[in-house]
Amino acid sequence: MKTTTYYLGFLKLVLITLLFLFSINIFAQDTFKVVCDKTDNTVKVIKSDNRSPNYVPIKGGFPFQQIAQQWIDNNFTTTTCNPEEIVKQIQTEQKNNPPTQVADQNKQINQPTQKTQPATFTSATTQEPRYRNTSLIFNAKFSNIGEHFSLDQSLVPGFEVGFEQLFGKKYYVGIGVGMNLYFTDFSSTYDTLDQVTFFFGKIPLFFGYRTYHKKYIFMYEIGGEFNTEFQASDENIEYLSTPNSNSYDIMARFRVGTDRIMVSLGTELWVSEIYKYNDHGMSVFYLGMKYSF
Repeated sequence: MKTTTYYLGFLKLVLITLLFLFSINIFAQDTFKVVCDKTDNTVKVIKSDNRSPNYVPIKGGFPFQQIAQQWIDNNFTTTTCNPEEIVKQIQTEQKNNPPTQVADQNKQINQPTQKTQPATFTSATTQEPRYRNTSLIFNAKFSNIGEHFSLDQSLVPGFEVGFEQLFGKKYYVGIGVGMNLYFTDFSSTYDTLDQVTFFFGKIPLFFGYRTYHKKYIFMYEIGGEFNTEFQASDENIEYLSTPNSNSYDIMARFRVGTDRIMVSLGTELWVSEIYKYNDHGMSVFYLGMKYSF
């Protein structure tokens, strides 16, 4: 019964995290459009909500600035444009189509207005994707620590909160600090113990790779973690087993989301003993959220 309760709570956390991620993405995502700037007669990429009278729309609805820039590179061979000619083409298109079939003005002109000798197009608006490298971490964890104490409930739920800093862009290294808590129930196995909370600190060091696909970012990470001594909320736990002053584990995880909020799925496997005179190998799997700023 307790196992079922833990799994139901775990699934509820998954659904809440995913709904939060997608709602943030829907309401916060910027779009971009290609325009002809009347002030200098050049093709540019701007945000879709910029409605300056100096900008004549050519094509819009791009989810990323890089995609809009790529469309310019594929369709224009010059940095100049003729705003009057573009306006005439828009008016002609509107006359040739019934009002109910007129598309958004940002999507009406799909062909370049001029073709000259090939030229390299450069724009001050070109930039790399945004890389947010400072993050807060929140993870719901499940560990097999109950096996070490021969508990009826071997799978123990826990929670982690931490901070991480990345260094790099597409390829990166990361370091962080976190606090882990695990909540065990000894009452069904030992008469002298009840609910015991284990807590310890964690310092991860890892390598990663991230890639952009349409609106989402995918991150793949692998590394190792240094853990401080496992502390227990009940001092009577010491007669059952004495913890080592530190321990080490290896970790791997996958993340997906926006540049600000991501869902994480990961695992940890201990490569050193947590308790003296015991070779129990602790393992953990978790699902969490990463908030970057």
